[in-house]
Amino acid sequence: MAVSTSARSRWVKSDTWEQELERRMCLATAEDTVCGLYFNSTLAVLQSVGDEALVKRCVEASGEERFLDFFRYPVRMQGQMVSAALPALAEEFGSAEEALRQLGRLGAKHFLRAGAGKAMLSLSPGSPRQLLSTLPTAYRLSVSYGQYELKWTGPNSGRFVLKGDFMPYPFHEGTVAMLLELGGAREVRVSGWSTGGLDSECEFCWQ
Repeated sequence: MAVSTSARSRWVKSDTWEQELERRMCLATAEDTVCGLYFNSTLAVLQSVGDEALVKRCVEASGEERFLDFFRYPVRMQGQMVSAALPALAEEFGSAEEALRQLGRLGAKHFLRAGAGKAMLSLSPGSPRQLLSTLPTAYRLSVSYGQYELKWTGPNSGRFVLKGDFMPYPFHEGTVAMLLELGGAREVRVSGWSTGGLDSECEFCWQ
């Protein structure tokens, strides 16, 4: 069967991001861990697109029967799961880059529905700015690695700076965008880029 140009393009993009994930995970140590909520959000995305077979393969490959939201698991395991899911999600969302954004969005949603996230949400219900201000703390609660800093450049704009984080920047774009939207922001724009190694930044603004 002939493969369309657009399908080839999606696979190439998927391969590129899979290679980037592999590069990042090669730098991880046994002390680098992440909360189970990120595994559950990845599986939830797969379930939402109806790929139960891939859900089963991802769970089996991890060696875990289920994931507890705030139990810590090796970040390398997260990388393996995301890499396995990426080709199917790239087909669903149009590109691997957009798939990573969707995983970041749902990860943020899962966090805010869990115990610690609910507490943070109750303390910052007033505005998008207040909710986004909790982002560095949320990261520190959910991973054992990295440095996270929020820099405001205006009333409705700023930059999220990540150092030593294992997920590529589109994932973090999705996280930032979801928090702003949940805080009531309109016309949200988020643009991320890699600054080298395991570091990246996300610039954001809203109306």
